Amino acid sequence: MEKNEVTKYLFKNKELMAYFSHYSHGNLYYNVKIENSIYQFPIETVEEGPTFNDDESGLSMYEVNTIVLSSDLGTTRFDNEIKASFLNRWIGKSIDKSEFIKIS
Repeated sequence: MEKNEVTKYLFKNKELMAYFSHYSHGNLYYNVKIENSIYQFPIETVEEGPTFNDDESGLSMYEVNTIVLSSDLGTTRFDNEIKASFLNRWIGKSIDKSEFIKIS
């Protein structure tokens, strides 16, 4: 589905719920029923953080990559059931990344 179609559908159906499916590899996965199809989309919970080098000169070959909580989450509360329109931001991102997948 196109992003504009999905956005319009979510705003017309404000009571439409999204349901938590599972958590895998740093992503929350939610399912939402749009018209007669069920779609799944991820919400990233972690992102790459700063890289640390324990040698102040920066010449050490040992660098430590870090993972931090995604800044995109803010104070959003992710429940088992949530109004799909509340997740529109992440639905839009998943459509842009071709991660809004029709599962049935």
